[in-house]
Amino acid sequence: MPYTAASAQTIAAGYVGPFFPNGIKYADYNTWNIGIGFTYKVFTLDLRYSDTNLSKGDCNAFTSAFNGSGSTNLTQINPTGVGSNWCGAAGVAKLSADLTAMTSLK
Repeated sequence: MPYTAASAQTIAAGYVGPFFPNGIKYADYNTWNIGIGFTYKVFTLDLRYSDTNLSKGDCNAFTSAFNGSGSTNLTQINPTGVGSNWCGAAGVAKLSADLTAMTSLK
């Protein structure tokens, strides 16, 4: 049997249908960050910490992370228990340059 759009819809409906016939209800969650920036001439260094209270199981359900693992992160919207670290705490450093300021600074 050739693979067609109709067979793809049937496969998708069979996979998603039993768990969530009406789709996934998005969970309420908080996210926050704190940081500080240092500017010198046209360069800015931004150091930031961010985190969320979204569980690993809900994070995997919303992001469909390809590297999700485990089976203990069961939630209402994630019956498989696969978890993801994509939504966890993170430290971020960003260096940027304002190239439009090059003409203003001498």
